[in-house]
Amino acid sequence: MKSTSLTKVLLVAFAAISSAIAHADIEYNVKPNPASKSFAIRMTITNPQKTETVRIPAWCPGFYFILDYDKQLYDFHPYDSDGNQLKVQKVDSRGYKIDDPDQKPITISYRIRGNDAGLGFFRSHLRANLGFINGASAFMFAEGHLKDPCRATFDLPEGWDLATAMTTDGKGNYSADGYDEFIDNPIQMGLFIRKHFTVNNIPYEVIWVADPTPKCDIDAETERLKRGSLPALRMFGGASFKKYIYFVHLEVGDFAGGLEHRACNVIAVANTETIHLDALATHEYFHAWNVKQIRPWILGPFDYTKEQRSPNIWFSEGVTDYYAQLHAYQAGFLSRSQLLDEYANQIEDVQNSRTRTQLTLEDVCRKTWEGGGFGYGDLSYYNKGLIVGLLSDAYIRGTTQGKHSLDDLMRSFYAKYKLPNPGFQDDAIKQGVIELTSDKYGPIYDGMVRSTLALPYDLVKMLGLRLTVPDQTYTDPLYLVDDNDRVTNATPSNLDEGLRDGDLVEYAKLTEQRNVEVHVDRDGKKLTFILPGRTYRASDYRLRPNPFATPEEKQRLKEWLTIPN
Repeated sequence: MKSTSLTKVLLVAFAAISSAIAHADIEYNVKPNPASKSFAIRMTITNPQKTETVRIPAWCPGFYFILDYDKQLYDFHPYDSDGNQLKVQKVDSRGYKIDDPDQKPITISYRIRGNDAGLGFFRSHLRANLGFINGASAFMFAEGHLKDPCRATFDLPEGWDLATAMTTDGKGNYSADGYDEFIDNPIQMGLFIRKHFTVNNIPYEVIWVADPTPKCDIDAETERLKRGSLPALRMFGGASFKKYIYFVHLEVGDFAGGLEHRACNVIAVANTETIHLDALATHEYFHAWNVKQIRPWILGPFDYTKEQRSPNIWFSEGVTDYYAQLHAYQAGFLSRSQLLDEYANQIEDVQNSRTRTQLTLEDVCRKTWEGGGFGYGDLSYYNKGLIVGLLSDAYIRGTTQGKHSLDDLMRSFYAKYKLPNPGFQDDAIKQGVIELTSDKYGPIYDGMVRSTLALPYDLVKMLGLRLTVPDQTYTDPLYLVDDNDRVTNATPSNLDEGLRDGDLVEYAKLTEQRNVEVHVDRDGKKLTFILPGRTYRASDYRLRPNPFATPEEKQRLKEWLTIPN
């Protein structure tokens, strides 16, 4: 009886709550006014309560920094469906409380300045022939209605086009299942160029935006974007989006950057004959999986009113950067040496950081809201997170004899945490790698992420790599090998020892006398030679295949660098 009575009470309470927060479609209409460089926006709450509070977001998902969207909003007026102006109270810099005693549909009119730099990025931008809206910067939300459907229409100047990844009926009506999805679809308006391609039966579109016209070869660059779109699809075996858009803003200036969205990204680079989209594009594109689907629990559903601190932004951004470079290599944009140079450059940046001895990687992630959105001090979670991704991948591949890799963790996270499922908890990354390997990874993870200890760079040896560090002494063989470990420069001195061009180096090791004992395969015949080595002092950070890797380590390197079919 007590249980039944309690159930009745709970049901009555739930019904009361459901009634108090009624379902309401949220409708928006946007009208750009290039002359005033502003967007006139009408927001309608179709089934309001007697009191509604509407807000402009404090921040934009993908950039962990409080933005001044409230300062770009003005001329705010709420009306009921009869055109009567409603009583409004400003509750803080971003929020307005509206009284609607008759509960008639509320229409709120306001304006947004289109004064963002370049062609638009974190905010909105408007000029004579172009307009861009970042949803978080322009569209207010009603408290308690974040999950309610959103619809949008646009009144555009004659001759203007519109592009967005939002669902459309083809008649000028756009929709999203809720506010999170709605504002995660930037909107490009005006005069621009569309290009199309298909990868694995998924349609892609590239929106080329420039004033007046692009200087680069957009057909060739579109083809590169197509090539760069395959590795992530291949890695995950599919995607959550049904269509994907690259918005490419070409503008005067030296700014270059990108911002991810659920089914698109926005990239800004200088409008020059030669542009560099490759790793930037693969980074933002990879976010369609890692961040938009695989995400810390606090990053979706979102609280747009304040900072959302997570210790794992390094995984969202740094590991994405790790894969951005690897996928640029797999797409043919980088050679093996260039890929390794990119990783070595990131290692050098971390080693030159003063903050790395003062704050942990998790600390930097939490403090990024005060550090400009990219890290804190001179330590970025992009590059240190990239290195933790590299070292973790090396550890997984090495300890499982190549049976598993970081790819497996990413795929399992995608299956487990993709929307509408909740995001991962703070310890999920550590536990996920432990499940693939062993408990021994726990202290390694804690040392890399939760301490200021030096990173365990020796783990790269598990991948058949060697990191040289400035002012340290190393010995190398005098012979050179190609990417397939075949000798390419048999010289008179080592010819005397019997080495030949084309010999397959199976492995080599240093003797106590610092000579090189090299084991080769020559047409199926196993040979061993003792050769002099070259001892030197390194002048920079350099990542290269380890000339003294074991056969097992060589195999891990081959697996890591093999480009899937």
